[in-house]
Amino acid sequence: MDALDFLQTQMKDDTEYVRVVLLRHLKAVIVSDDLCESRSRKRPIVDAVKCILDDRREAVIKAILDFIKELLRSQNIEGCAVWDMVAYVFQQFSHPVGQPGAKARPPSQKEKEGGVQQICIDVLEHLNTSAEGMSKILWPKLLHFVVPAPYSPALKPLCRCLKELAIAQQGESTLFLGSCKGVKLPSAQGLFARLLVLASDPNQTGKWALQLLHAMRGNIHPAVNKLWGAQIPFLWESIQGNAEARSQEWEQKLLQFLRRSLETIADSNWTRNLSREFESQMSSYADQSAEKTFLYKSLGTSLTSCEDLPFVKSQIQHIVGNADYLEASEREKVILVLSFSAVGHFDLTLATLQKFGDGLEKKTKVSEVISHYKDYYQGRRGQIHQTLMLTYGKVALWAPKELLFSQVETDIVKRVLQHYYNSGQVLGVSIANKDIGLKLAFIQSMTDISHALHETRDDQGFQLTCKKELLGVMLDFIREEPLDSLTTPVRPKAILALACLSKLKPRLSLDDHRDLLDRSIKSLFPLPPLEQLKGGTGKDSEYTESLYDGSAEALGELMKAVLEEQPTSELLDEMFQLIVPWFTETECSRERALHASFQLLAAFRESIRVSVPGGEDFQQFGSLVALLAPFTCDSSSPCRQWAGQGITCLMHIQAQSRGVPPEEEQEMLSACQDLQSELPRVLFKASSRMAKVVSAYFPADQALDFIEAILEELVPGNEMCAIAAGSWLLTILQDCGGAMEAQVSTILDVFYSRLPTIKEESLRQVLVDAISIVAHYHLDTVFSSLLGRRLPMDSETGELWRSLGRDLFLAVLILPRLAATVMQPPSSETASATGSETSVFADEEPLKATCAIYEVMSMLPTGEVIQELFPALFCPLLQQVSRTLGQKMPSYEGRRRLFLREQHLSEGNPCRLSVASLKTLLLKLTSEPSLGETGGRGLLDKEIIEHVLSWMNLGSKNLRLTSTAFFVEAIRHPTVSEREQLKTVFPILLERAADQHPSIRQMAVRGLGNILLVAPDKVKEEKKIVVGILLDALYDAQVVRESLQVLAVVLPHLKEKDVDSCFKNISMKTLSYLDDDNADLRRAALHLFGVLAASARRRFQVFFADQVRKCLVPLLIHQQDPSPQVSEACRVAFLQAVRFLPKRKLRTCLEDLRPATLLDLPYLHVYICRQLVKTSPEMRGEILQKTAAYFRSSWEETRTAALDLSGVILESMVLSDLDETLHLQLLGWCGSWRPASSEISALEVLQGDPSPRVQQAAADVDTYVMKKWGRENPLKEKGKMQCENPLQFASLHLGQQQKLHQSNKTCVLQSDGSRLGTWKRSERTCPGGKEPTRVPRRKKATLLSRLRKSNKEGSLHHLWRSKPRSSYSRYPQFH
Repeated sequence: MDALDFLQTQMKDDTEYVRVVLLRHLKAVIVSDDLCESRSRKRPIVDAVKCILDDRREAVIKAILDFIKELLRSQNIEGCAVWDMVAYVFQQFSHPVGQPGAKARPPSQKEKEGGVQQICIDVLEHLNTSAEGMSKILWPKLLHFVVPAPYSPALKPLCRCLKELAIAQQGESTLFLGSCKGVKLPSAQGLFARLLVLASDPNQTGKWALQLLHAMRGNIHPAVNKLWGAQIPFLWESIQGNAEARSQEWEQKLLQFLRRSLETIADSNWTRNLSREFESQMSSYADQSAEKTFLYKSLGTSLTSCEDLPFVKSQIQHIVGNADYLEASEREKVILVLSFSAVGHFDLTLATLQKFGDGLEKKTKVSEVISHYKDYYQGRRGQIHQTLMLTYGKVALWAPKELLFSQVETDIVKRVLQHYYNSGQVLGVSIANKDIGLKLAFIQSMTDISHALHETRDDQGFQLTCKKELLGVMLDFIREEPLDSLTTPVRPKAILALACLSKLKPRLSLDDHRDLLDRSIKSLFPLPPLEQLKGGTGKDSEYTESLYDGSAEALGELMKAVLEEQPTSELLDEMFQLIVPWFTETECSRERALHASFQLLAAFRESIRVSVPGGEDFQQFGSLVALLAPFTCDSSSPCRQWAGQGITCLMHIQAQSRGVPPEEEQEMLSACQDLQSELPRVLFKASSRMAKVVSAYFPADQALDFIEAILEELVPGNEMCAIAAGSWLLTILQDCGGAMEAQVSTILDVFYSRLPTIKEESLRQVLVDAISIVAHYHLDTVFSSLLGRRLPMDSETGELWRSLGRDLFLAVLILPRLAATVMQPPSSETASATGSETSVFADEEPLKATCAIYEVMSMLPTGEVIQELFPALFCPLLQQVSRTLGQKMPSYEGRRRLFLREQHLSEGNPCRLSVASLKTLLLKLTSEPSLGETGGRGLLDKEIIEHVLSWMNLGSKNLRLTSTAFFVEAIRHPTVSEREQLKTVFPILLERAADQHPSIRQMAVRGLGNILLVAPDKVKEEKKIVVGILLDALYDAQVVRESLQVLAVVLPHLKEKDVDSCFKNISMKTLSYLDDDNADLRRAALHLFGVLAASARRRFQVFFADQVRKCLVPLLIHQQDPSPQVSEACRVAFLQAVRFLPKRKLRTCLEDLRPATLLDLPYLHVYICRQLVKTSPEMRGEILQKTAAYFRSSWEETRTAALDLSGVILESMVLSDLDETLHLQLLGWCGSWRPASSEISALEVLQGDPSPRVQQAAADVDTYVMKKWGRENPLKEKGKMQCENPLQFASLHLGQQQKLHQSNKTCVLQSDGSRLGTWKRSERTCPGGKEPTRVPRRKKATLLSRLRKSNKEGSLHHLWRSKPRSSYSRYPQFH
């Protein structure tokens, strides 16, 4: 005891360190005391500690609490001041830590107090209620700490202790709460209210609060003993192991527990006191806390259960009238209390709200106007209207459903509308727009009212007459929202309200539903991407994301609500029409549209689960699959996911009667997961897997809808989507094409119409492959459909035929059918009379088949297939060539251009189309389209030859011509010429040579020539006959060129005896064509003449030399022929005829020109002519006369050549060599004098020729003649001069010249002295191209004197020209 006395004495020391050390020692003493000595030793220790309980220093407080913790956990504390210690522990929750009387708390004071309170909680956690005497000390005093708010942190251990103490007291007398010696206990209502609120948090104090209520059920009220004994265990079992946060369901259970408890108690006074307790405890909880919210609900529930209407009315009025509407917690109090009170007092609650609302709009004194405006601008007025609108909504939500319909429109909905309209007015004057809070309050109120009406199973025929007005307000809210941001919940909540209101009666029309959806979609889909809306990270971005998700969910609810009324396919189509346009907008809008599509399909699936009879197909399945399928490979991962889920939903809708097997369901889920990949290869594979599964549910009658819809995605806006669309198209056709026979023609028309719009080659190939797939199933239909297209064949039809040609299997089946179509006999309608002429049109069907063969054959590879098909194709095509020869294209309106591959073909010449097809067939056998080079089996097949041979004697001109032309070429091949067919063909060709049609005669002549070339031994006896036929052909104007060409080829190969009888006739007839107007004919004649010259035998040399002399001038002239080919042939023929010229020297000279390089000399004809007249002067007159005849030729080159030759000939002649006729024809009258009756000469005419070349050549010849013969006057004695005084003429002439010379001009005079015109000297246009010689004045007399002596007219011309040239040198001479 001395030690204890010492400790007590030391405890009085105020030093903090000393007290803390002493408390630690005392704590150790308490822990080490034996049980037998503890009672006597603990009491003085506790008494010593009590002396310092008023020390507020932190270290001392913590030391004391450590001491108390050890004391309260010990087993024997009887006689100790335990209650004082427990009270000290609770005191720390209400007293600050620090020095007493301190005016200001240090900044870390809160943190210190929190640490101390945590120690206190730990102390209470270790309180041993089972210690001896503990129950008597703490019970019921410990209840004092349950209700006061400061002790809330310790409620969990406190409830545990009280529960244990209450259980220990069971069986004893019932405790009457509210009275206890030395301690103020809470009332039963206060304790119940407190514990009920604590129970609302199931994760913290809920369990202990319920257990304490259960333990004290008899102390709260005897009437609930049995009820709580059954209900409370059920409640705490429902929260055992539940770590979830507070939920509405749990609160509803507690409120229901409260109401049943009050109904069981059935004591209005007790209920009134409970309501007052709820009201008084509100200050114990923080504003906006979950406990306080639950307390509001509990107060409303208690008022509902209270049967004292005046009390309830007064409470409600007090709550509504005295609330501070600027505080959120006060507004929440009004809303919750009145809404829960309406459960039992609906009319009373509505009356109170209406009275209060009417008071807001009552007539106001002038003195109160300022107060009203002040309330408005401080926001109080708006907050009141918001609160009342929300309250009306909650009242409707909680009101008894049997009472709701009679009052909902007049007393609730219209009141809400009134508050909304009045919220922007003061004294009836609108002074501002509605703020967001008012909009949200109105939206929430309408949503709650709608939910309340929906929850009523029997609507009793209720019609909400103001429904359209409410919808209009909501649409206005949505319309006013900005499209570039998402910062408020007005948009999603308004859309959700539309969904709720749309389900109320009266029902909306289809247009009204469209308007609701359209406005909602247009307010959501154009928003920027979510990342842009969020604008960063943090709470704001999370809030924006929640608004974004809420908006999408609200739209889904709206679509679901619309579908619930009319779950029809027509309505679904209308709704998709609003969504589909957004697929092609931005990526974010496409993502939202696909999400909405999935929501719409999910809603439709739910709505038709029991409304569509089993076994019926979903009519939109094909078109909607086509709509969504391409987006399974979209560049956006969310788009791919929504598209995949939408397709899965469609599959379930289609398979609702039979269900989807688990393996297919798993395959679709796996494919959807793969769509999250970013690798194109993985995406395409996943999309194809989905297509494979969906094809099993694809209805064949919807193939056309599917194809038309999916082809829209082949336009290359999004390449990956287009590829996916093509893959789905081919998969569906491959798996379901066999059942599409009824729609194949229409499907082909769709493909045909889409081909022009798709330019990307890879996408066009998809259509091509699709045609091939369809053809494998329905070849007859595809064949008929393609063949039914009109001519001329356009590029799209040609491409479709080529697509079939790429498939060898199909091509082998199609080509024989086309050949059979070509062989159809001509119809009787191919000829149509037009006026006096008859126009024959080609049969349409065979011509179509011919063009189709061309397209199909162009895709076939060469090989055995061509060899096998050739006989079946060649004869029909050859016959078609014959049949269409001379025909026109079928006539009908709407003709389009020919297929692009053969644009060079004429629309009006079907024969060229047939030839193109035949040529393509031949090119598949050989690199050259020559019939004679194909050989082997094929063209020269026995069957083909016999078939064509049968046409030779038919009545059809075209067939005879075709067969003749065929054998003309076929004969050239040895395998034919050696066969027996030649014996049959030869006489027929002889007969055809006399055919009435020129084309056939021409072919026969060519064929006979070929026989003479390739098989002369087969027709030894008939060679002369053939030559005779060829000679006769020279007299046939329409066959003469062919005969000339054939003779030129065969004559070198014939023997002399075969030609002798006809040689002279052939030669003479050939000469007659040398000057023909037809260039080809001139060329052929010249060629044959050269051949005749080369092959002329000795016996014909004299004859042929005479022929050469006759045609010498044409051979010279045509070396400058307008046709280069004729010029070349003429030079060759002339050199071949050189050996027939009379002079050896000339022959030797000309034979030197045989090298090919000299044949190309441009002036070869001049050189030859010069040598000819030099060596054979006797021929000059004859040659000049024949040459002058070509002055009248229509060809510029010929006239020029004739002038050149004339100049060369005149060069070697004297004037006396010209007879008078030739002189007058060629030169006219030389000199300056002309008889009055003379005509203009040929040279003068040619100087006025339209061709500058001819003019120059004529002027050069004329100049040369004047220089050479200008002083000679051959008609001196035959006529009189036109001017009697030549000296006068000369004087006048020279005077004019001198005058003009002084003025820098030159004069040209006629021979009679008249002036033709004047030119500047710089133009140098005087005859001969020289300036006139100036005549000096001093020499004039001398010149006149000389002129008198000579008296020659021509002397005057020398004044105009330079010195005369010695020879005609227009072209350079050869050396």
